[in-house]
Amino acid sequence: MVQALLKGLLLGIGAAAPIGPVNVEIIRRTLKHGFRAGFALGCGAVTVDVTYALLTSLGVSHLAEHAGFYRLIQIIGAILLTYLGVMSWIDAIRAARTSASAQLDEPPRSTLRGGYLTGLVMTFFNPMTLLFWFTAVPAASGSAQSRSDLPIICIGVFVATLTWVIFFTSTLKWLRRWRRQWWMTAADALGGSMLLGFAGYAFWTSIPRFL
Repeated sequence: MVQALLKGLLLGIGAAAPIGPVNVEIIRRTLKHGFRAGFALGCGAVTVDVTYALLTSLGVSHLAEHAGFYRLIQIIGAILLTYLGVMSWIDAIRAARTSASAQLDEPPRSTLRGGYLTGLVMTFFNPMTLLFWFTAVPAASGSAQSRSDLPIICIGVFVATLTWVIFFTSTLKWLRRWRRQWWMTAADALGGSMLLGFAGYAFWTSIPRFL
């Protein structure tokens, strides 16, 4: 039981902590709109990570072996990141043209729901997340996991990923107290550039699959 819980915790940290598109978007939204905005998006990512952990533990890793399935995930993910990157740059341009008092401080509930759905979709269509759960994890495990350990592993993944989201967004909230107008513009511009970079990489790595 303890070993299964530890495995779930390590897998959760391994999935949540690396800087990728989701963490970039959490940074951007938390600095701009506060803790709730970043936390909502992070919860969407946690939902997918726990789902993928369950599927991996059930031995459904063969999904990533289908070239058509992975290609579809890669292309949709790249399109989504391109959209988010462009929207981030549009927000950066708007922020540069407006006063700090005109910035939206606390997001409405509809924005929080949208943030959760964005985190859900971003993580689901993230090729690196798919490879982590369906390729790297089974390869590292080396053997099928006992069905009795599945709930414990999933609990560990949930605790680790949610703890990371809370810690990450809380730290950003603390840093947010020193924010300035140029921070908002820089966060949108830098975040948008990184998202477009991730999208470009996804498109580039998918090209050989069509040749």
